[in-house]
Amino acid sequence: MVVSSGISMYDIRTTIKAETAEAMDIGDSVYIAADGLAYVIDNGKSDVCHGWALEAAAAGDTITIVTTCRMDMVTAQTIGARAYTGAVATGSPPSTTLAAVGLIVGFAWQANRLYLQVPVPAADG
Repeated sequence: MVVSSGISMYDIRTTIKAETAEAMDIGDSVYIAADGLAYVIDNGKSDVCHGWALEAAAAGDTITIVTTCRMDMVTAQTIGARAYTGAVATGSPPSTTLAAVGLIVGFAWQANRLYLQVPVPAADG
């Protein structure tokens, strides 16, 4: 299990507001589907990443999605390694410790910090 303790730096000018389709935790990698709702990236879905949940939310809540950030991690990271969205069944923050599954979205510069940026292009199709 990968756990984020929060997002310590982001630019409000590059955030997105969206309604959630499902519950999500702080730092979860998310995408916005064709229905306009935000979903966690899970079960190996690796073709899109629109950002990370700034706060935890229940289904139907409006959340802030950050597109570039510094994320604080509880789960130890490998310094200098790439961070991936991963393929965790219930969604997850990005991590260097997950198998190299999903999109590369950043890297660890400290054992408890990731630098993340939405890949370009952020959407499939």
